[in-house]
Amino acid sequence: MSNFNQKNLMPKIFAIFFALTIWVYVMSEINPRITKDEQNIPVEFLNAEEMLQSGLAIKGETDHTIRVRIVGRRDEVQRITRGQIRATADILGFRPGINNIPVEVTVPGEVEVDWNPRFIRVELEEIISKQKPVNVVIEGAPRRGYTLGELQHEPTVVWVEGAESLVNSVEVVEATIKLSEEFQNINTSYSLRPLNSRKEEVPNVRLQTTHVNVNLPIDQLKTVDINPIVEVTAAEGYEINNISVEPSTVTIRGQQEIVDTVENIDTEAIAINNISENISRRVSLNLPEGIAVVDSTEVNLAITVDSLVEEIFDIARDNINFKNLAPGLRIDTNDIPNELQVRILANETVLEAVNSDNINIIIDMEGLEENQYTVEPVVEVPFLIERRAKEIQLIPKSVNIRVISENS
Repeated sequence: MSNFNQKNLMPKIFAIFFALTIWVYVMSEINPRITKDEQNIPVEFLNAEEMLQSGLAIKGETDHTIRVRIVGRRDEVQRITRGQIRATADILGFRPGINNIPVEVTVPGEVEVDWNPRFIRVELEEIISKQKPVNVVIEGAPRRGYTLGELQHEPTVVWVEGAESLVNSVEVVEATIKLSEEFQNINTSYSLRPLNSRKEEVPNVRLQTTHVNVNLPIDQLKTVDINPIVEVTAAEGYEINNISVEPSTVTIRGQQEIVDTVENIDTEAIAINNISENISRRVSLNLPEGIAVVDSTEVNLAITVDSLVEEIFDIARDNINFKNLAPGLRIDTNDIPNELQVRILANETVLEAVNSDNINIIIDMEGLEENQYTVEPVVEVPFLIERRAKEIQLIPKSVNIRVISENS
């Protein structure tokens, strides 16, 4: 039996060698060993929550990455996706300060793995909490004809928790409202962001309150006239020439349903008696409830007075205008003075526009028959003079006339 096995030994050795040769060829040509590099594989920190509970937090950036090299047969290597590569760093047990934390990498399959760096530099700090002010920034503008009211927000401060240096770098916790042609009140909440002095967001800190509730009224604008409420009398020998306010209009603001009902704004009521010179003073506006002004709540009130001057104009008897005399009758004017006088009391500006030519004396003869009468003539002057003159008086006030027949 042993002779038989010895006789077949060499063929068996050659068969095994041939099989090995074929296997090496197949593995080297069809499924060779390859190397694949994956860059920027993120490092996951283990036990971070446990460290937070013990009062420590990572200072600075936590986005650490490494390079991973995978070596193995092509079919094994190619089956490994980037998402299956897990890099971890366990920070449990490390103390405050700068620590070199070892990195571990796991991948599936029968492959060799190498990575760089093997350690990452992490600084741990004690966790603190501080209150920081809340600021609300408004960008943009409301619709034309509207303006922003007084902004209110809650809370006004929030607690910021994290590594000491990071919390100390937070200057303000901020929310941003972006406006675009709004015309209705804003009452909603906005996300908060912790910002440093350069308005950069501070990472790796926690806000006790992540949103701020905002109430932002949007008021309607309207320009209305100002109505001066003044009781004023002039001293003897003077007259009130003009009462005015500057500015004469005011832009008001308020909720639309209130603004729509306002047509003008009164000043505060004042009374001034016996003035003989121009007066200028500041007076307040009497604003309805719910109405505010864009600019000042006071205006300049100006009262101007003019001194009165008396002037007498002579009107010849022949210039009297007798109207509506009945046919067949005539007037005997011998009892009328040769000249009548018209006394006008007014300021100098008014009197400069008056002369005898624009003064008419009229006697209306309507219904008068033959007889002797005492009548009161009417003095007619241009409308503006009549309106602005303090007093117009005819001297004498009445005259005697006789109505007789033309045949007499």
